[in-house]
Amino acid sequence: MRRLLMVATALLLCLPVAEGRAQQAALPEPPVRYDADLLPPSFHRDRRAAVLAALPPDAVAVFFSAPARNRENDVAFEYRQDSDLYYLTGTTEAASVLLLAPGGFDVDGATVTELLLTPPRDPASEVWTGRRFGAERAQAELGLQKAVSNERFEEILGALAAREGVRFFHLPFPAGVEAGSELGGQIDFFVERARPLVVEGSPLARNAMSFVLGLDDAARFAQVRPFLAGRLSAEDFATPALREAYQAFVEAETFEAWQAWRRQHLDAHYADGVTLRRLLNGLRMVKTEAELALMQRAIDITVAAQREAMRSIEPGMHEYEAEALIEYIFKRNGAEYTGFPSIVGSGENAITLHYESNRRRMQAGDVVVMDIGAEYHGYSADVTRTVPVGGAFSPEQQTIYELVLKAQQAGIEAARKGNAFGAPGQAAWRVIADGLQALGLIEQERDARRFFMHGTSHYLGLYVHDVGDAGPLVPGLVLTVEPGVYISPAPDVDPKWWNIGVRIEDDVLVTEGDPVVLSAGAPRTVEEIEALMKEQGLGNEAAGLVKGAAQPQGAVRGSQ
Repeated sequence: MRRLLMVATALLLCLPVAEGRAQQAALPEPPVRYDADLLPPSFHRDRRAAVLAALPPDAVAVFFSAPARNRENDVAFEYRQDSDLYYLTGTTEAASVLLLAPGGFDVDGATVTELLLTPPRDPASEVWTGRRFGAERAQAELGLQKAVSNERFEEILGALAAREGVRFFHLPFPAGVEAGSELGGQIDFFVERARPLVVEGSPLARNAMSFVLGLDDAARFAQVRPFLAGRLSAEDFATPALREAYQAFVEAETFEAWQAWRRQHLDAHYADGVTLRRLLNGLRMVKTEAELALMQRAIDITVAAQREAMRSIEPGMHEYEAEALIEYIFKRNGAEYTGFPSIVGSGENAITLHYESNRRRMQAGDVVVMDIGAEYHGYSADVTRTVPVGGAFSPEQQTIYELVLKAQQAGIEAARKGNAFGAPGQAAWRVIADGLQALGLIEQERDARRFFMHGTSHYLGLYVHDVGDAGPLVPGLVLTVEPGVYISPAPDVDPKWWNIGVRIEDDVLVTEGDPVVLSAGAPRTVEEIEALMKEQGLGNEAAGLVKGAAQPQGAVRGSQ
């Protein structure tokens, strides 16, 4: 295929451009969408309307697509659209740009409040990479008020930038944009005309200034200003504009004084790169019924994969065999991607939180941590189970497992409307700290961090660690609850505990009443797991093996 591509490219380069185009047949219409359960255009239209309603009338909000990323030479990574642009439009095409303007602007003689700039139809490239929407089809199928070719980006944005009283809003620019790419050119032109205030400097300085620029509450101002004044100075910021802004912030005596300075010195001169992020965080955090249906599908697929892996795992299998089975179940059930690289860690790998190599041969006496999630129509699941490779937990493994399960149950119970976002984690922490003390593994509660070193919850949605405001829990929010205990070999730890790593994770919907565990179909108790592991699994059947039968060391599974 690579040789065919090179030959074809060489031939095309030998043709005059006009002649080459003249030989192209008329463009066929793009195929209809294959999936009947995609989010409807009305969903994306409602999301755009919510953004428009929240912006000032002089705003122009600019949303860029995700970059097309090159793996090496002429091989690209599979494309995945930016979550915010997908959320607002449904488009999956690179080099697309969405403009939203509550006050409206003129395009081709009509006043519009929303405009999608989309790649034009191109017969030469579509032979290789597939048919594109084109402006007319994008406008009709995606339900946009107006769509035009992205070749007009500079024309349209330049005209908007030349108008008096326009305030540009944007999200943080995507990382890894290739120089000279369409997206790179779009961002460069935006930077030149809109003058975004790019927050640069140390990680602490970047986080602090992003927070400061997003402040919209006098009480928070009163708390944050003295806190930052004692920890940062103007010299910590990379540009004169940021240094001036920080100095004005710490010197402002009131929230109103800071807001007045910001309106005069920042809002009037620089594109706002904070407000849209905060706005989208709040919208995306609370799921609609349509979103919950897709999330439940992604979770159900992931649960099916967990169950099939439990049936199939046995001593002698490699971690990658379980990974292959898991991701086969994903694809077989229509998931487009994994929401993140699958984690299948056994033995000493069970105590590595984000182990992804998945190359080890699993052995009797191991536990294996499977942290996996299917992505379905953009929405990700995230479900973790820990199971004994030999089909039965040892007494020590069961002790740690049941401690983590007890902690998770406490965390799930705390995932209620009105509770702080950190409430599930605090509830789980207390259970694990008390349990580790009772086992003699730690002396003081604070020492639990040695064996439980990560947070318990994150938002879930269009991204596995999805966006949110970290405020009180509200109905419609989906979060994970995933405590864990990981015991590394150490001189002060009894060897009977070594390499026991246990994490249990479920996806939980906050409601008006009791929390709902969306991933409850994956076995969680010791009894449920051990019972399911006695069954013959697809991973055994596909390899032509009988579960539990001895296999020759190094044999190719299924080759007989």
